[in-house]
Amino acid sequence: MSKNIGVLYVASEADPFIKTGTIGELAGNLPKSIKSQGHDIRVMLPGYSSINSRRFQIHNLLRMKDIDIPVGADVERAYIKSSYLNGDSQKVLVYFLANDRYYNREGLYFHPDSKKHFVDNDERFIFFCRGVLETLKRLQWQPQIIHCNDWQCGLIPAYLKTIYKDDPYFRNVKTVFTVYSMASYASFPKSTFAKAGLATSLFDTNGSVNGAANGKFNFLKAGLTFADVVTTFGSKADKGIRLSPQDGMGEIMNARKNAIVSMGNDAHNGSGQTVLAQRFIDVYRDLVKHP
Repeated sequence: MSKNIGVLYVASEADPFIKTGTIGELAGNLPKSIKSQGHDIRVMLPGYSSINSRRFQIHNLLRMKDIDIPVGADVERAYIKSSYLNGDSQKVLVYFLANDRYYNREGLYFHPDSKKHFVDNDERFIFFCRGVLETLKRLQWQPQIIHCNDWQCGLIPAYLKTIYKDDPYFRNVKTVFTVYSMASYASFPKSTFAKAGLATSLFDTNGSVNGAANGKFNFLKAGLTFADVVTTFGSKADKGIRLSPQDGMGEIMNARKNAIVSMGNDAHNGSGQTVLAQRFIDVYRDLVKHP
């Protein structure tokens, strides 16, 4: 009998807590389907203040406060709250990584009135990606898989292969990076490298992740380059991730072509969700077999 797998599912949104599109829809449903098959899957999200704590019975975890997260030359502090995704027969534990400076505002990625993306989105998701790893160490829970979703989580695979590569806590952790679109707003100025604590030279030698032609730091490319497996979701991502010529993306994907798995487009409840969950479980199992 196959052993159960420990998975941390990381996303920038999840239904019913907060959702803008497919990322949130999948994050709110897929973990429940995977949990129902006996696996220890948990979810981690940013702790947006716009999520209704009373409605979703979200509580502060007293032992999970004052977690120091480096962002550039500064240190920001995270605190963790928790709730559950309620399935038909089981609950999925959800962690919210909170920080008032980055998440105490209206809107997830842009201001709801102006529709302009927040100028500090690079810092907000540097904090989130590095905070996920620091939170795991404080929790003392070691998943075998960290499943990262789209550009907002793209730095997690990069951190694990660089800053945390010699950390024994993450020695056997593998990453899955699911791409939904080829979002241009995943790119930030070159100065963002310093905020992330990563060297530009490192990325220049790994497929020009920083986009040598335009001097940008692209979080999506970081995930594509460093994840153990890249999965595409939806027809646009499946086609675009393989054919897109912009910013040297084609070169990176040609180098990673053997690591790309198409998951189809079954982002709905019912049998389609169960089939999709099994596809991801198969990906997880394959990674666990090859430490």
